[in-house]
Amino acid sequence: MPEFLRSIQKAYLSSTGGQLLGSLGALVVLTGIVLVVRRAGKPLKRRYSSRLTEALQAGVVAVCVVGTVYWLMVVWRVVPAIGLVLDALSVNRWTGARLLLIAGVIVLAYLLIRLLNRSIDRLAEEYGAITDHQSEVAYHVADVGVAVAALFVVLAIWGIELSRLFLSAGALGAVVGLAARETIGSITAGFVLLFSRPFRVGDWIVVEEYEGIVRDVTIVNTEIRTFNDEHVLIPNDQITSEPLVNLSENNRLRVDTEIGIDYATDLDDVIALAEETMAEMEEPRSVPSPQAVLKELDESSIVLEARFWIDDPSSRRVWGTKTAFIQAIKEAFDREGISIAYPQRVLAARDEGGEVGPHAEHGSLSPATDGGE
Repeated sequence: MPEFLRSIQKAYLSSTGGQLLGSLGALVVLTGIVLVVRRAGKPLKRRYSSRLTEALQAGVVAVCVVGTVYWLMVVWRVVPAIGLVLDALSVNRWTGARLLLIAGVIVLAYLLIRLLNRSIDRLAEEYGAITDHQSEVAYHVADVGVAVAALFVVLAIWGIELSRLFLSAGALGAVVGLAARETIGSITAGFVLLFSRPFRVGDWIVVEEYEGIVRDVTIVNTEIRTFNDEHVLIPNDQITSEPLVNLSENNRLRVDTEIGIDYATDLDDVIALAEETMAEMEEPRSVPSPQAVLKELDESSIVLEARFWIDDPSSRRVWGTKTAFIQAIKEAFDREGISIAYPQRVLAARDEGGEVGPHAEHGSLSPATDGGE
């Protein structure tokens, strides 16, 4: 203990009343410092960044708390008692210094975790850079990372060789990796999805044969709700290794509808009528403009494909718009006398000479003659 503290003990803290006044004064000073630090937060944040201000406030309060605790130990003459206890436990000064240093590392790790968590909250709330789920994952990553780093520092303070620890951890990691490689692969893929952000909760995605709305994304798997109201869990490593289609990425989607028209129909009139029908609907976007194109020549019809774009794509909106278009184009075709093609078949009968020829009337078949029977 410093000599000036011994002088203060003898002069002012020798009686119980002096000790009580010294303790009360220390607590009052600590409370005043905390209030001043809190009040100084707003002007400091206007001049400096929030993170720097919060780190400064936390550091000042931590130093004041440690100083107050030490002062109370001096007031109540606990410091010599602690020395006697350490001597009784055969704890030398170097060991005590290690313990104090470890305590400082723990306090610093706690303050750093708190600062990182507040920074993550700021990214999520003020800037919208990450989603709520991503911020939750970032909390755990930051906490674990700081805790592991603090653990390594503590081991180094106690003189434990980290090289041997790393070798043992490497061997253990190899065994665990072989036993749980699929789970580790899913976790790694989860971090890839977290930072690459190919989709978000609420997006409409297609992965292999699975199609639906993303409900949740965890470190291990992704949950989607199909349009049959089925909840499907897809491992993250499967999502990163297979082609992924995000139908909500551009906030618009093209809807295609095929129509079979008769070969005898005027194609220009049909194309113009289809584009006019799509333009009169409410849901399709005007830009890009709706299109009607001839897709192919089928066996019994010419295939016309109507294309239009919708905003905020969802399964309900796609099928609702498609149904409305089919109803509208059917009414337009009926009004203009345009027939929709359907499969046709020509029936033929074998005559007396064994030759096959078409009949004049389709749909009727005369009985074949076979020796008058």
